[in-house]
Amino acid sequence: MISIQEILRVYDKVELGQLDSVKLLNRVDTKFITKAGLLSDLLLVLQKDYLVLEVNEHRISHYKTVYFDTPDFFYYYQHQTGRLERVKIRIRTYLETGISFLEIKTKNNHSKTNKDRIPISGVKDLCDVKYKKFLRKKTDKKKVLNPVLEVLYSRITLVNKDFTERVTIDTDLSYKNEEKNVQFPNLCIIELKQDKTAKSPVREILREKRIFVSSLSKYCLGIASMYPQVKKNNIKEKIRNINKICYEHA
Repeated sequence: MISIQEILRVYDKVELGQLDSVKLLNRVDTKFITKAGLLSDLLLVLQKDYLVLEVNEHRISHYKTVYFDTPDFFYYYQHQTGRLERVKIRIRTYLETGISFLEIKTKNNHSKTNKDRIPISGVKDLCDVKYKKFLRKKTDKKKVLNPVLEVLYSRITLVNKDFTERVTIDTDLSYKNEEKNVQFPNLCIIELKQDKTAKSPVREILREKRIFVSSLSKYCLGIASMYPQVKKNNIKEKIRNINKICYEHA
């Protein structure tokens, strides 16, 4: 069976610097969830319409993200209670390059996503005045933030040949905190990122394969899976479906 790496080698590549024209920091995101076992067939079909991001000769990148929340999980509950305006605060590290950013990701009541970020060395630097000022400008300065979750995953990034959209494909998802580690084998999260909802080859192909839109926050999935004390009524059904994908035979 042909491997994912072999399929990706056939793609024409795009380099990190070329992504400046398709940053999409103010964007509409659409997510799809499926089995990782279907990824080979999907990538073979998408080759004619997309380029693949290559970083330091790697076409599959590895990410580590540390999320922050308040002691009462204020930002988690923003999502779980259906707040249309919501925030995520994180430090994301691109493991191939070792570069990290402090990021504040917001979604407004029109479903537009905006991301503000600045370079940072690590969690310990959050005590620096520069980063405190950045957080105060973008969030409620009265809220105490703690690192609550570390997320690891692998990512393939595709860019359409018109440079008007990005597609990220995440696999090998795992979470950990100080007490436990949870993994989701065979889960594949596909996210289409556009300035506006428009016709897209990947959207059409996913529809043909009966892979439908499914709103999922990796952050909320991690908190609900790692912290038994949080309320999770609104995400229980999604976790049940994800466990079917991960642990039931095709």
